[in-house]
Amino acid sequence: MSSQERSLLKMANLKSLAANKLTIAAGAVVLLFVFGEIISPGFLSFGHVMSVLRLSVFLGIVALGQSLVVMSGGEGIDLSVGSVLSLGVVIASSLLEGKNTNIPVALAGAMGAGFAIGMVNGFGVAYVGIPPLIMTLAMASVVEGLSLIYTGGYPSGSAPALLESLGNGRIVGIPYVVLLWVLVIVAATLLLFRKRWGAVLFGVGANSITAELSGIDVKRFRMLVYGICGAITGVAGFLVLGYTGTPYLNLGAPYLMSSIAAVAVGGISLAGGSGSYVGASIGCILLITLSSILVALQTTEAVRQIVYGSLLFVIVVAYTRRRAE
Repeated sequence: MSSQERSLLKMANLKSLAANKLTIAAGAVVLLFVFGEIISPGFLSFGHVMSVLRLSVFLGIVALGQSLVVMSGGEGIDLSVGSVLSLGVVIASSLLEGKNTNIPVALAGAMGAGFAIGMVNGFGVAYVGIPPLIMTLAMASVVEGLSLIYTGGYPSGSAPALLESLGNGRIVGIPYVVLLWVLVIVAATLLLFRKRWGAVLFGVGANSITAELSGIDVKRFRMLVYGICGAITGVAGFLVLGYTGTPYLNLGAPYLMSSIAAVAVGGISLAGGSGSYVGASIGCILLITLSSILVALQTTEAVRQIVYGSLLFVIVVAYTRRRAE
């Protein structure tokens, strides 16, 4: 076999592997559940599986925004999602004051704050030319300060009964938020693969120069993507409040590393231009299942963060090596 034939065979194998990323991730989830049942009988019970899926929802909503930013290319990443989620929680809580009638205003407030922060991120990245890593990391610190100013260090308010019912309620044993997430996954998939907006997103992420020549305002589009990410993260904060019932500062901190890891595990190209939200969703379930196993093993939060970071490191190294080849 010639060197050229071997090279073509290697490329074919890589493409085949990429095409099976979802299968690999889904298979890993199944294996984790089986392993969890072995070490902790009852892990595979319907109730526990539903609990894992419910916790996956909140990470999944954050990962949707993170996925869009990564897909948009330009080394896109949003390190402010944890802080934005925390801000969304305290804003929603203060506006709700435990009243069902305040839900629309609180949801709009959380979304609006997130969108505004995201647009600032996008402006800095797209128009000023600040690297996404630096821009969003700096904004995370700013948002944390805003949260402290807004609350005075003591968040007020609480989730009303209707929102708590959404966050904790079930129908025939299935959490309401899981059903909501299914609708989000379907809608996001249709948007990405059946609508022009999704085609533009992938086009900008794959080759921004070609997209610009095609008449797309790449800078404005990327700024909007960051704004959408912020708004989605604000909604995630609103939903998390429904689950916890009461607000806490830094509630969003665990979602930062997890959202990035979920995107990577789900097979979304870190260079942008490809991937799917279905993959990111499976990545979220995998991470929450892994976290549940670590809890069953009585590990600390510090150990879980080390595992997440190590997993992300391995994925990035594998991705970098594959690109070099």
